[in-house]
Amino acid sequence: MKSKRTMFGAVLTAVVLALAPGATAVADGPSPLPTQAYATISADKQINVGPAAQPVHVSWGFGDDGAQVPTPTDETLVIDARDLAGIANVSADDPRCEAEGRVFTCVNKESTQSRSVDFTLRAAPGATLGDTGTIKYAVTAEHGTGATATAKVVVGVPNLVVGKVPDTTHAAVGSRIDIPLRLRNTGDLATDRRIQLRWASEGGLLFDHKFSNCTYDEEFDPEPAGRTTVTCVVTAPVAVGATVELNSPLTAKVGKRVLTNVVDYSVSLLEPGQEPTTGGGVGRHQGTGPALRLVPASGAEGAFEKGAEGRFTVAADNSADFAATVEVDQDRWTLDFRAVNHGPASVYVVDEKPVVVVDVVLPKGMVGSRNIYEEGEDRPYGECLLRVSATETAPFEAGHRRYVCPVPFDLTPGKSQLFILRVKLTEDYDGAKGTATVRPGPAGVPLHDPDASNDSVTFSFDAQTTPTTPTTTAPSGGTLPATGTTHTALVVTAGAGALLLGTVVLVGLRRRRSH
Repeated sequence: MKSKRTMFGAVLTAVVLALAPGATAVADGPSPLPTQAYATISADKQINVGPAAQPVHVSWGFGDDGAQVPTPTDETLVIDARDLAGIANVSADDPRCEAEGRVFTCVNKESTQSRSVDFTLRAAPGATLGDTGTIKYAVTAEHGTGATATAKVVVGVPNLVVGKVPDTTHAAVGSRIDIPLRLRNTGDLATDRRIQLRWASEGGLLFDHKFSNCTYDEEFDPEPAGRTTVTCVVTAPVAVGATVELNSPLTAKVGKRVLTNVVDYSVSLLEPGQEPTTGGGVGRHQGTGPALRLVPASGAEGAFEKGAEGRFTVAADNSADFAATVEVDQDRWTLDFRAVNHGPASVYVVDEKPVVVVDVVLPKGMVGSRNIYEEGEDRPYGECLLRVSATETAPFEAGHRRYVCPVPFDLTPGKSQLFILRVKLTEDYDGAKGTATVRPGPAGVPLHDPDASNDSVTFSFDAQTTPTTPTTTAPSGGTLPATGTTHTALVVTAGAGALLLGTVVLVGLRRRRSH
């Protein structure tokens, strides 16, 4: 076995500040501004390598603290891998990089070139598991300071996979459930870093704050709860081939607003000095009580995922009574549709896909002319799409009778989502009725709607003078079937030029203020 090297690389990001020539620090006075840009390097502090090529990314940048110094030119990154002889081989295909033995010099001659380089490491033939070496980075530039950084390279790759957590069905509102977790190291090296365990819950589970090494981030009000993340950091190593589990499961209360709660869970190894990933919620709680630990698994091991992530759901014995309403404004030739949640459960966007849609069929002789909507959080009007078929939609287009309006955000009891369609009549309109019906959306969450009679509403215009009063009716011949306990979800997928319902006005958005 090769001797262990101890050069671990103390700092991931190296920052060097240059003072003006002759400048000196003044006690208790302001620091002088830099006279040239200072460099920073960002790279992994530790890299595990095996026989397969391991991608590595290193980047750099410059700052001046607002001093408006000249822009750096002739930027050069040097990757020095001489210490990896017999440990790892380096390959860099970037055309900016030239190799001289185990030293790679990468030059940016234009300011528009990327300030990053990707290369690969691979364990050298004959390298022994656990061998270590150091890779060094250095940045220089005209009109810029230098910067250096190092990374520890280790032969061998620990690989943690998570056990499958079974779904929970028919959970009683107000009950508490246990959330277990098992891990297995399928790699060829024991873990030597801190292990981060993370759960991201959407839908109303209320986690008990009982572990001192766990952070509980509640993004919204505890009840009804929106997104909650639980992040725990443990330090015990996991040996090659070992299976471990939590010494005590997470516990959570099934809140009164839970319908179907989705929980994503994952495991990862933290870089030296890396801060754990937290949810960034407005309500953050550090757990109390004993620390969560990993212990050898007992009993049957059960099934495992193929990777470091998994998902399970908690379905509560609960329901969400959704109703459709419509207001007719004949003066402006406008229809205001609403999806109203009468509760008791809330609905939440799952994977950025809506749980509820409003399916609109305009009467014969009436076509849509404009969809009024606003994109973004806390906007009052939702977007409507053209219904192409039972499985396909397209962006709104005037001149059609069939539209689908997805509820793009979460909807709590007593709140509603508004959609506005402007319409126009054709010559053959004779006062026929149209229909608006609420249905489960492509998220696939069953609503268990207890009252089918309010799922569908009919409407019409008085072709001569004033509009008729919209009435809520049971479905009749020629209209869509009412929704209820026998909902058939309207699954919408993208076709040529179409939009997937789950992606419309949802990117980066989790919750909105409902009305």
